[in-house]
Amino acid sequence: MSSLLRVWQEVHLGDLKKHLLVAGELTGQCLNCHKLGINLAAKFCPGCGVEFKFMGFRRKINLSSLARLKKKYAQMTFIDFDDFKKALAKIDARKILNI
Repeated sequence: MSSLLRVWQEVHLGDLKKHLLVAGELTGQCLNCHKLGINLAAKFCPGCGVEFKFMGFRRKINLSSLARLKKKYAQMTFIDFDDFKKALAKIDARKILNI
């Protein structure tokens, strides 16, 4: 029997950002080239051709929906999009403050 759990691991944010498909209500957005209206089942961006390896969600998603989506998009690694945005904001703040 398997279950979905949150696992924390160190990742290179640039690589993650390049290969991230951000899911909205019906379609997604490529975070590499910012193309909108991408089918969530797409393996590659129709705009820039990058392979999607990660998927994040603009809205909060419950575990039952996540389990269903994981079966449907098994090739994707799901990330917490809020965590990702916070990590990018920290990096941007450090750049501005020269820390």
